[in-house]
Order: sequence, then C-alpha cells, then structure tokens
Amino acid sequence: MKRRVFLKGVAGAAVAAPFLSSVHEREVKAQSAPASSPPQRLVIFYTHNGCLTNRWFPTIENGPLTAEHIKGTTLAGLTPFVSKLLFPRGLKMFNSYAEIQSIDPHDQAMGGKLTCALISDDKTRYATSHSLDHEIAKQINPGKASPLVLSVGPSSSSIKEVLSFSGPNTAFPAVVNPKTVYQQLTGLFGGGQETEGDYRVKRGQSAIDLVKDDLQSYQRLNMSKSDQRRISDWLDLLRSTEQTVAPTACNEATATKVGVTAAQVDAASAGGGFGAGLGTSFTAGGDMMMNLMALSMICDMNRSMILVYPGYVTFDWDGIKHDADHHGLSHRNGSFAVGGTCKNGVLDMIAQIDAWYAAKYVRLVTLLDSITEGDRTLLDNTATMWLPELADGNAHNTNNLPIVIAGSAGGYLKQGQVVNVDGGKLGTGNSEADCTGGDTSVGFGTGSNTGSVPVNKLYVTLMNAVGCTAADGGPVTQFGKLDSRDAQAGITKPGELTALKA
Repeated sequence: MKRRVFLKGVAGAAVAAPFLSSVHEREVKAQSAPASSPPQRLVIFYTHNGCLTNRWFPTIENGPLTAEHIKGTTLAGLTPFVSKLLFPRGLKMFNSYAEIQSIDPHDQAMGGKLTCALISDDKTRYATSHSLDHEIAKQINPGKASPLVLSVGPSSSSIKEVLSFSGPNTAFPAVVNPKTVYQQLTGLFGGGQETEGDYRVKRGQSAIDLVKDDLQSYQRLNMSKSDQRRISDWLDLLRSTEQTVAPTACNEATATKVGVTAAQVDAASAGGGFGAGLGTSFTAGGDMMMNLMALSMICDMNRSMILVYPGYVTFDWDGIKHDADHHGLSHRNGSFAVGGTCKNGVLDMIAQIDAWYAAKYVRLVTLLDSITEGDRTLLDNTATMWLPELADGNAHNTNNLPIVIAGSAGGYLKQGQVVNVDGGKLGTGNSEADCTGGDTSVGFGTGSNTGSVPVNKLYVTLMNAVGCTAADGGPVTQFGKLDSRDAQAGITKPGELTALKA
C-alpha cells in the first residue's frame, strides 16, 4: 500500500489505542484537542507590461464593492465574485526606474517586485535578496519545500522573466512544462500495484471507513458508558488527525475532476512554448498550470505559488492576431523604442490583451472557488492576487498599482471592499492620454503620481494572513530591504495594513 494510504491505515489501526494499558487510564477529551483546519496559502497571478489603468480599476476608490463598480471595466468577468474581492488601492513598489536605480525599468520591476530590494548592476541584474514566495514557503510549506513557481512559454533565466529568488543574486526560474509538475504530484497516488485499500481510498473512503464494520461490531460489545465515550472521543480525534495528515481527496479521481490526466497534461505540454507551440503553451498550457496548482492545494503539496505569463510575446491565439509583441504595444509604438509615433489601433490591441489576462484570472478564481475545502472553498482559504509588473506600460510607473485579491486567506482579509490605503485622491491614471483624438505622438504622460504606500506593507499583511511569524514568534512587521526612495534607510514604515484586515 502506498505512503498516503498507509498513513490512513495507521490512523484506522490506532482505534485500538484507548484500550492499551498506557492509554486506558488517561481520560480522552476530544474537545480539548486542537481542531484541524485547512491551510492558508498565497497564489500570485503575475502579468507584464502594465495595463490600461483607466479601464481596469473599479469606479470607486474606497468602500463596499458592488457589481456596478466593475461593470464595463476590464474586470467585469469577476462580477460573480464581487463579495470575495479586495482591491488595495494606493500601493507602490519603490525600486522604480530613476528613483533609486537607473538600470532598466523592466529589470528593476522584476527584480524588485517580490524582494523589495535593489538589483545587481552586473549583466544578470538579479535581485540582491530573496523573494516573498520563498519567505512564505520557508515558514509554512510542508517540509519547508520551495515555492511552486510556474510559467508558460519557453524556459528563461533572464531577469526580464525571472520573478522568484531563493537568495541574493540567486534566481529561481519558473517551471514551464506541466509534465514536470504532474510527475511530482502523481507520486502521491500513482505507481505500483493497486491494493484494496488504494481502490477504496481513491473513491473517497477514509481509514476509519475502511474498518467501519469492525468498529461497529466492537461498539456493540457490552461495555461501560465511560468506555463507549472513550471510543467516540477517540474516533473524533482520529477523524480530525486523519484530515490533517492525508486528505482523502488527493487521488486520481479528484485529479481527473480538476482536468488533470496524463493525456490532458501531454496535450497541454505540446510544443514546449516555442514557435507555433507558444499559443498552446499560453492557452492549454496555462490552463493546465492552474489545474495543477489546484491539485497541489488539494494534496497540500505547496502553499506558496506563482503563475507568470511572459511579457515579450506576440498574441496570436484565441481570436487575437497581433503583428507586434505585448511589450512593444505597451510602448504605444509597437517596438522597444521609447517615444515616436502611435501604432494604428494600439489601444484596442492593449485592451484585447488586458481582457485576455482578466479572463484567465477569472478562470483561476472560478476553479479555486469550485473546490470545497472544509466548510469553505480553496479560494476562501487562499489569497489569490493578481500582481502586475507595472501600472501603465508606457509610463513604466510602479505606483498606484492595479492589484486585486480574491479570497480572504481563511478569513483574515476583508472581502467585497475597495480600500484606499493611501488616503488621498488616487485616480485611474492617464493610460489613454496618447494615441486618441488624432494624437499620434507617444509621450510619457500616461502614468500617475498618486499612490505611494509601500507595497511591503501589503506583503507583511499577506504573510500574517497565511500564518507566518516574526523571529520572536509574534506577527510579521516588515519585509524587504527598502520601502522609500532612500535605499540606505531600509524599512521606514513597518507594520501591516490593518485597513485590509477583516
């Protein structure tokens, strides 16, 4: 019998424990045993090159969120989940181009995004500290396993595509092949000759269910009420422990339900993300990565996850047919150049890309909310955050960031709210200041000067939400190396964003 099933068998066999002499004399009080609860997790959905911010944000800057506030916006597809959304407004990543370093706005945004640190000025331009996903994984992942960092498209160790860092100047490139993740997961419930126990557990039966007949016979024996209570209390305790050690849903049947079979994984892995295979990687491949993330949650293999969509690609799938890559379109001129002349129809093209990514985020949220976990769903027990590289792709600004979080991480975060953590008037940026009304010149007035609360404080809040602690065992109060334009000052505004807490 395989390891996971064996653990269930151990739990079932332990039913005899109350009648061992060493146990019999102790009063079993199930009520005092710690109740098992689903784990909390952080999932980051990451996209490049910013967006048309004036079409992205809800129509209110602070207060309760309704469907009307996202009607007609890029995020209109999230309408069914309005009650589970949190928009933290007014946040800024401080290692922005020409503010602390002047290397490359994309390199700085990638290397500094999850590290809140400087990047190296050598050719790698890697971050000089570890990233948020690794800090969380080290603290709450089972076995302190590394975070699950996934991407679509070809593998890359370039700073323009690397978001995760396990340590200073140490990139943690994303896994781009769904087969790799699938093989790691199937080790939990695949391989070897199937036993009767395997067969029954795969169909949702627990260890206690497997010995149900024996237990019922045992409970019919003539015994005192005290002993009967001991059996009942012990079974309650075992059921709680069993749910924590080995979720019965981690099996092939569940994998199939969430769209993960060997054949489906093979189809989603076709092409390797190169050439003609890029479309497959972005569509079927990205969807499969989401399915694998959900399965990883069900099996409790990882509680710190990232899904990255590369930014230097030309969209040619799902009815979109562009002749310039996303990065060039974000510059409004269709190229790597800065300034120049607007590409014909460029704002409509960017809007198509924004809508495509929004639909993928909606897919991820819908998937996680469809899977029950305890008395909630996977989404409820997770903070699923859409985090952008930039606010506006032409301005390359990292203030007034468009961020949305679905799910409350087990009730820690507010839901159904837009929270202006900055306090002042934020606005939605000026993403359509150029290339409209006959203006054909690309300028740099598409950004915004509002929103300057350090994104570090959001990260601290999320760390506390998923169960991280400070070195002294108390709540986390700071993360990163800098939170202002003065890199030497370090962290100047510690603490979490209490306004985001439920």
